[in-house]
Amino acid sequence: MQRKLNMPRLKYPWPHIAPAHPYYFTEEERQWLVEDYKPFMSEASEKIKGHNLANGASWMSPTTTNIDHLRPIARFFIWLTLYDDYYERWPVDKVAIERDRIIGVMLGDTPKSTDIGLYWQIAKCRDEFLTYMPSEWMERLAKNLYRYTTYGIMEEAPYRLEGRYPSLLRLQFMREYTIAMYVYGDMIEAGTNFMLPKIIIEHPVIMRLRTLLCRIMSIQNDWYTLEKEMADGQFEVCNHILVLMHQNKLSLEEAMQETERIHDSYVEEMDAIQKDLPDFGIYQKETENYVYHILLNITGLDDWYNGDTVRYIPSEFPIHTYPDIES
Repeated sequence: MQRKLNMPRLKYPWPHIAPAHPYYFTEEERQWLVEDYKPFMSEASEKIKGHNLANGASWMSPTTTNIDHLRPIARFFIWLTLYDDYYERWPVDKVAIERDRIIGVMLGDTPKSTDIGLYWQIAKCRDEFLTYMPSEWMERLAKNLYRYTTYGIMEEAPYRLEGRYPSLLRLQFMREYTIAMYVYGDMIEAGTNFMLPKIIIEHPVIMRLRTLLCRIMSIQNDWYTLEKEMADGQFEVCNHILVLMHQNKLSLEEAMQETERIHDSYVEEMDAIQKDLPDFGIYQKETENYVYHILLNITGLDDWYNGDTVRYIPSEFPIHTYPDIES
């Protein structure tokens, strides 16, 4: 399980905080994988057991001490990862059908007895979140899942299925959504047990920080998964480094340098914004705490990539089997 390509760590000017409950959900995660994921993910679920996905949630929510709040966040981290794994190679018309039905479950529908485990796990997430988060928050989460699926997975699909590289500009817009941080970023409020009001979450400064979160973490993901994606070169064409190599005819080293430069420019902008927030009135303290946890999302996942998961070593990445989705 050794890496052949050792990527240097990306740099962030923000705190790295160890999780309050490391490895707390290891046994529960294995149970979820066996009961709800193994039946349709076959042998892939065995490798997934070693990826420590639930602990990724703990690293990204290091200040969350309430286990009943952290559990659905961990469940959702696993769910979102496997949702992407499972549907990323489907035709877009089939993905749209699944998307709409899953969003229906997020908003209250009951899964059918014949539905795969993704439906049952998101129903459990919904029920657990709604014990302490407002229904309006769940509605926003569902909206962001719709946007992630539609403007991310479904827009990347033609490039991936055809083995065709997008332009860097096109890639940046797609990766902003496929990294799923508009969706997973909503976990910040679940972890702090405070939903920002609409007037705050839609403030241009907060919206820009959320976009930068997506942009930074899309490159972070492309950076640390490069070896795995180079091993699957025909399908993995939506990676900043690989696109720069193809588009600008750069060497691997040159493409890495340019990717890091883009990444660092986003980090610099985010750091400048978080140091100069506007006046949010009675919600100033809560908004500052929200922004602080945006930073912890970034550094926490960076720590997870660099010491807590073997997911992106090519030999450890699962090979999924798929149903007859053409019929």
